[in-house]
Amino acid sequence: MHNLLKRDFDAARPFSKLGTDVTEFKVAGGKAYLAPVYDMASKEIVARDVSRSPDLGQQRRLLAMLAERLPAGAEPILHSDMGWQYQHQWWRDELERLGIRQSMSRKGNCLDNAATEQVFGHLKDEFYRGREFDSYEPFK
Repeated sequence: MHNLLKRDFDAARPFSKLGTDVTEFKVAGGKAYLAPVYDMASKEIVARDVSRSPDLGQQRRLLAMLAERLPAGAEPILHSDMGWQYQHQWWRDELERLGIRQSMSRKGNCLDNAATEQVFGHLKDEFYRGREFDSYEPFK
C-alpha cells in the first residue's frame, strides 16, 4: 500500500483527506478503544467508534458510520498506520466499495500519521487526563 499523503495534511475541502487510527484508554474494570476518522480540512471527527476491543467489528461499525456521512461524489483519501486492521482484506475491499482511496504510513514512521496522532493527544489532554471513569459506559 502506498503513502499517498506523504505528510501533506493540508486539505482544501472537507472529506478530501481523512485520517484514522486506534488509541487505548484505561477505565475502571478494563480498557476502552477509540477509533475515529478525522477530517483534515474541517478538523472534525466525522466518524468514530468506542469499543472494549480493537477488533474488526469496531472497524466495521466505524466504516458504516463513515459511509452514512460521506457526501455524494466524495472521493477521499483515508490515511492510517500499518495496523493489522488496515491491512485486512475486508478493510481494503470496503474502502474500494465506498470509493475511498487507501493511504498508509511507512513502516515504523509515526510522523506519517501525525495529524491523527495529534488529535489523540488533544483528546487525551482535554477529555481524559485528570478524570476517572468508574466503568466503560460513562466513558463511551
